Amino acid sequence: MNRRTYSRRGFWIVESAVAIAVIGIGVVSLVGSQQVWHIQAVASEEIATGMRLASEIRELSLLLSATDPITGSTTWGTEIGEVLPFDADDLDDLDSAVFSQISGNGPIDATGTIIVGMQGWEQRIAVQSVDPFDITQIVAAGTSETVRIEVTVFHNGQEITRLPWIAPR
Repeated sequence: MNRRTYSRRGFWIVESAVAIAVIGIGVVSLVGSQQVWHIQAVASEEIATGMRLASEIRELSLLLSATDPITGSTTWGTEIGEVLPFDADDLDDLDSAVFSQISGNGPIDATGTIIVGMQGWEQRIAVQSVDPFDITQIVAAGTSETVRIEVTVFHNGQEITRLPWIAPR
């Protein structure tokens, strides 16, 4: 009896389909991980920019006097005729200040100069008098020698970061 032997050449269809599936799954997982990395990079950049804008206000506050050089501690907030950020001459002048591109006055850097190209960014500042022995206790404005300054930074209406600190008045 004569047996014929067939030699196998190439791949069967099933083998080819499995190879294509394995390569396809690998490509999809690679693209998915790259997309996650991109989302994280964008979020990280946004948080870093927010913290930079908050730190700019903190540095600006370090240049300000504890009390107004003209009126002393009798007035809380901006005095009559003061225009922020140029006329800010003491810490409480920053209370309730908002610097944003929409308002046309910001966001600003530590020198009070508007930072160009910051569409959608906003710096909101709150200055509160606090009990010097319990800084969590807010007291009436101007009645304490210690203030808590808090900068909240928003991007397109969403809060990005919040930076509080304590300063003597």
